[in-house]
Amino acid sequence: MPTMRQSVLKCFRSPIDRIRRCTVETPEFIDTFSDDLIYLKEARAALLTHPLRREFGPLLDASFCRLMAVFVIGSIEAMLEAWRDRDQINVLDKYFAKGLKNDARIRGLFDAFHDAGLRVDEKVFDDYLAIKYLRNTIVHGKWKECEQELLLKCEFPTDSRKLTKEHLDRIEHVSQNMMLYIVLTCSAGRKVRKPQKLIRLDETVTRRMDDTGILRLRDIDSIIWINLERIYAHISADIESTVTSEQYDWTKGYTPEDLGCLVHDERKLLFYLAARRAGEANYELLAQHRALAKDALEFWHEYWQRVMTPRAMDKERVQRALHVLESPHFRPEIPFWCAVCNLPEGDDATRLVTGVLKGDAPFTSDQVVDALRAGSSHMRRCRTSRR
Repeated sequence: MPTMRQSVLKCFRSPIDRIRRCTVETPEFIDTFSDDLIYLKEARAALLTHPLRREFGPLLDASFCRLMAVFVIGSIEAMLEAWRDRDQINVLDKYFAKGLKNDARIRGLFDAFHDAGLRVDEKVFDDYLAIKYLRNTIVHGKWKECEQELLLKCEFPTDSRKLTKEHLDRIEHVSQNMMLYIVLTCSAGRKVRKPQKLIRLDETVTRRMDDTGILRLRDIDSIIWINLERIYAHISADIESTVTSEQYDWTKGYTPEDLGCLVHDERKLLFYLAARRAGEANYELLAQHRALAKDALEFWHEYWQRVMTPRAMDKERVQRALHVLESPHFRPEIPFWCAVCNLPEGDDATRLVTGVLKGDAPFTSDQVVDALRAGSSHMRRCRTSRR
C-alpha cells in the first residue's frame, strides 16, 4: 500500500520527485521540508477553493509568500548540505566557504556552476539571494538597508505586506530551479558532456494555476459524500467498540465456522444490527452521537435522491427493453434509431418506428420507442458518471 507521502507526491510533480527517486534513503530534513512545501501549496489551494470561506486575495498571497520564503530557503540550504557528498563536480562546497557574506556566498556558487560547464541562470541566483534576505527579515523581524536595495533591484517589495501572487510564483520558480541545479551536481561528472544551452525550468513549468473554486452541480454530490465519510470517521471507533463489547457482541451465538460461511454483506448486516440494538437501548457510547446520526441520515437521503435515484432504472423496464433490443425482429442497422430518442414525447416517434416495423414483430411501436429511450437514458448516465 502507498504511504500518505507517496500519495500526495503523485499530485505534485517537481524536482522533489527526482530527488527522492535518485536516493536510497532520503535525509530527514529533505523529506520534511519538501512535505511542508507541498502542504503549504495545498493549504493555499484549499483556502482559495473552500465553498464556505471568502478570502481576501492580497492578504492570503502576502502571507503565503512569507511562509514560502522561510521554508524554501530552509529546504534549499538543507539540500545543499545533504548533497555535498554526492557532488561530482566540486561545486556545492563553495556555498559553505567560511567568512563569506550571503551575496558573496551565492555569487561564488553561481560562478562554480559556470566554471564546471553548467550554464545555470544568473537571475535564479539573484532572486535566490533576494528571497534569502526576505527570509532573514521575516525571521528576525527587521530590515537591513543593504538588503532592501537588492530586493528593490530584483523587484521585490521592501514591505512584506505588499508581496503578491507574482512574487509567490517567483519564489516557486527559484525553488524548483535551485533543486534542479543541485541534483545536476550528482549526475554531471567531469567526463559527462555538459549542456550548451542555458539550464532553466521555464515559468510555465514552475507556475501553478489557481483554481477558481467555482462549484458545479456535480461537485455538490462529492461534498455530501465526503461529509458522510467524515461523520463515519468520527463515530466509527465507538461503533466498533460497541459491537465488540460483551453486551452487544455482533458475533454472539455464532461459531467461527458459522461466521466463515457468511459472505461479506451478511457479516456487515450482523455488525450494524448489533450497533442498532445498542443505539435503541441508549447505549452511552453511541447515544452521544445521536444528533450527528440525524445529520448523517439527512445527508444520506440527500445523496440518495441526487445520485442514486436518477441512476436507478426500473428492473421491469430493463427487461422489457432487452426483450425488444435483443429480438431477431429488431433491426439495429437502421440508421435513424438515434433520431427516435431525440424526438419529443408524442406520436411522431411512434409513427417513425411504425414505418419500418415488421408486421410479425412480437412488440409494438410504442415498446420499441420506450426501449430505445431507456437505452439512451442509460448511456447518458454512464457518460455523466465518467465525467
